[in-house]
Amino acid sequence: MTTFTAGTSRWMAIGCWTVAALMILAAATSGDASVGVKLAIIGLDVAALGWAALWRPSVGIDDERVLVRNVFRTESVPWAALIDVDTKYALTLVTPHRRVTALAAPAPGRHAVMWANRQDVTGLPERTYDSVRSIRPGDLTQSHSGAAALLVRRHWERLAEDQRIDLGAADATAIGTRWHPVTIVAAVVLAVATVVAFCF
Repeated sequence: MTTFTAGTSRWMAIGCWTVAALMILAAATSGDASVGVKLAIIGLDVAALGWAALWRPSVGIDDERVLVRNVFRTESVPWAALIDVDTKYALTLVTPHRRVTALAAPAPGRHAVMWANRQDVTGLPERTYDSVRSIRPGDLTQSHSGAAALLVRRHWERLAEDQRIDLGAADATAIGTRWHPVTIVAAVVLAVATVVAFCF
């Protein structure tokens, strides 16, 4: 399986863990127990945020499906269910049932267009272009959404050319969803601990 993760998100996660470690160290050396508990809880909040929202999200691609791992759930989108790939706000897989957005591949701001050159808008899969052969900022290959969309569209195009996709079966093809119970429970526990520490 080919896996896409946003490089900048990984560095941000490392930054979060560094800040969290410093806060927990400060909590351990604090002479005030109340302050120490608050610092420790905030440190755990920051560390959990870095792992769940910045490090873990990804987009996986193989010959059977596109696997989108977000914070609280992972969704498996079979190629037969896919009808479009959108990049307006982030990489989004469009199916007849629903739209699956990948947190790992956000779209860039409008300023990204200023840095684009001819190489960024040529040689892309045909599905990337609209009727006048233009593309969205989110399709630029130097952006997270564009890089992930390029992987998805190229694989999709290759499978279609090889006639390995059951065309016309999108409506009847289900999307798999797997929730992340550990992440959900951890988020609830940390949220309750934060409220208790700062309100009582």
